Amino acid sequence: MNTHAGLLAEFLRLRVDESGKTLAVLSKQVGYSTSQLSTHLSGRIPPHDLVVGLIAATVPALLRERREAEAVRMLRDAQHPPRTAARSVVPAQVSAVSVAQVQAEQLQVYERLTRALEQEGELRQAAENSARLVWVLLGMVNTLEDRVRQLSGERDRLIDRVAEGDAEAAQRRIGRAEEQKAAAESELARAREKQRQAEELADRLRQEIEALTDDLDRLRGDQSSPHDQLPTLAAASPGPGEERDAEADDIDAALARATAVNDQDADTIDRISTEITGSPLSASQAQPLVPDNPLTSPDTANKSAVQLKEDAEAAAGRGDAPEAARLYGALAALSTAYFGPDHEDVLDNRGNHAYWAHESGDPAAARDLYATLIDGFTRMLGSDHETTLHSRLNYAACTGNAGDPATARGLYATLITDYTRVLGPDHEGTLTSRYQHAYYTAQAGNPARARDLYTYLITDQVRLLGPEHESTLLSRHSHAACTGNAGDPATARELYATLITDRARVLGPDHEETLTSRQQHAFYTGRAGNPARARDLYAALITDYTRALGPDHKDTLLSRHNHAYYLGKAGTPATARDLYADLITVSVRVLGPNHETVLRSRHHHANYVGEAGGPATARDLYATLITDRTRVLGPDHEDTLASRKQFDHWAKEAAGA
Repeated sequence: MNTHAGLLAEFLRLRVDESGKTLAVLSKQVGYSTSQLSTHLSGRIPPHDLVVGLIAATVPALLRERREAEAVRMLRDAQHPPRTAARSVVPAQVSAVSVAQVQAEQLQVYERLTRALEQEGELRQAAENSARLVWVLLGMVNTLEDRVRQLSGERDRLIDRVAEGDAEAAQRRIGRAEEQKAAAESELARAREKQRQAEELADRLRQEIEALTDDLDRLRGDQSSPHDQLPTLAAASPGPGEERDAEADDIDAALARATAVNDQDADTIDRISTEITGSPLSASQAQPLVPDNPLTSPDTANKSAVQLKEDAEAAAGRGDAPEAARLYGALAALSTAYFGPDHEDVLDNRGNHAYWAHESGDPAAARDLYATLIDGFTRMLGSDHETTLHSRLNYAACTGNAGDPATARGLYATLITDYTRVLGPDHEGTLTSRYQHAYYTAQAGNPARARDLYTYLITDQVRLLGPEHESTLLSRHSHAACTGNAGDPATARELYATLITDRARVLGPDHEETLTSRQQHAFYTGRAGNPARARDLYAALITDYTRALGPDHKDTLLSRHNHAYYLGKAGTPATARDLYADLITVSVRVLGPNHETVLRSRHHHANYVGEAGGPATARDLYATLITDRTRVLGPDHEDTLASRKQFDHWAKEAAGA
């Protein structure tokens, strides 16, 4: 590469970087492949139309004419650099010894030229193999993305309709498809790198071939030379078995063939590189000639991996979960394509992607991300590594939050066994798994069993953490709730009364968790048969919630709802009716007309309208509510059926009146 060609390449690379466009985008605009662009932007003298096309595609209109003139001038200098003094020609009258020496040198150059032509042909073939493989693998990646989406849909339909084992089998198929997709992306990155390496070495050999040809011309003078009859190497053409079907059913076999092609090309490139330079050109040593601008979004400027990571960390730092999930997802894809799916940085990026997907409110997507991440950690670190176990903990949590508490319960039961075996019964991960196992046992419909699990857990937490540790207090809260849901509201009331005292002392009287325990205490007081006491407890709670969290907070509204309910149960339905009327107005403004809390308040309002002496009005209110609940919840939802039952009751009362 001459100096002027290097200056032109640097000038054009700067224009590309300023535009932020990828080589794939520029390839479509200028009519050259990405590998050709990479080669020319690395210092190979480009044709005139490519220079003009790049300037047009990357430079704003106001600067385009000036930049094009600069580029064309630099191209002219690269094409016609100053020539060094020509080497002297062998005189015609030389001794016989001199002639023999020249012929020997000529033969040696001829042999080197022949070998260089053979090597160039092999490299061009390897480059074409890689180019075809790139297209095959791109199709395979797209096919696998569609397959993952299809399998995810099938899995979601199976979860609520078939046995747990079938849903788990579907999840395993998704995990397998994700592994295949990652493997295809890894082989795709290898194929692109092999194509680049082969073209780079071939271009290097082309320069050597031109130099050797000049040497032969110098040595032969006016005589004929063996290189005049050099054989023309046949253009590389695909063999009969090289076409790949991107839609092939046997994905593993296709990936194995892709790996074999990549390995064969790598061997060819390393062998020729060793012959030329003395060392193999391994992927780890050879960086891209001109790194492509990574595509982060079709609607945003392209960003480097470093910038992506900085932006993702910034989004996470300010708590912007959707943006953090998007950026970490882009960073994970970019790093996977370059390093492969099991690199330490890639696994870290994939973990952050899964975490922020969950935080952004998409537990199903996070669950699937964690499923494939667990496979990666298991391969790299082993099934008993603490990081692998922690990912399994997150996977189970996302499974439960995605609406499958029974599967989550089973996952946590297995985790408890593994945490206990690997890290001991008193490890934080073991205790967390036990808490979550009890929680999802209750969510799956067995509060009595959950109550017992919490009892044992609290004993160990008090021993290990102390009675006032936040985890111990949280377990006590959940234990009291399960006690009440298991049919013992009086005991639940007493458990909450004690917990309120402890939480107020440790956390403060206005702490949200203290107020939550008070809310539950009032609820189970009413359930235990003392509506008047529950009414008074809720009245005090409304005051404290309003002061601590504001009048429109959901917990303030819930306290107002329950206060009105127990006020009616305590014998003042007319006052309850009026409180519900005011509450509905506020709730519609804050939560919207279709929120479950609004619909529930309307249900009780209609009932107390009837109990306060207005059965016909209650009937009409229930008629409207049935229409709305049917639209929002469905005709067979238990709340819709409850409103229908009340409608029939007040319709009879109105007819009797």
